[in-house]
Amino acid sequence: MIYTHEEEHGVLGLCGLNDAEAKPILLCSCHDNYVRLYDLPTFAERGKLFAKREVRAIQIGPAGTGLFFTGDATGQITVWKLDAELKKQTTSSSSS
Repeated sequence: MIYTHEEEHGVLGLCGLNDAEAKPILLCSCHDNYVRLYDLPTFAERGKLFAKREVRAIQIGPAGTGLFFTGDATGQITVWKLDAELKKQTTSSSSS
C-alpha cells in the first residue's frame, strides 16, 4: 500500500521512528526551517520543531529511547527526545 503527502515547503530530509506506543512517526525537515512530525499512515501533523536554519540531517537514536538528532545549516547539532506524556495530552485534547 502506498501513502502520499505533499509538503509545500520542500523536503530536505526524512527519518522514521516509533513512539512509546510503537506507532510510526515520520520526521520531515523542510526549507522553511521546520521539522514536522507526522503520524503514519495518516500524515496527521503531530508537532513541529523550529531551527535557526534549514535542518539538513536527521538521525534516530538507539531503538526504544525516543531520541533523535538534528543538524542544521548553522552547524548546530541538537538532541531531541519524544515525550510520551505530550502524546497522551495531544490525543486527549484532539478527541474532545
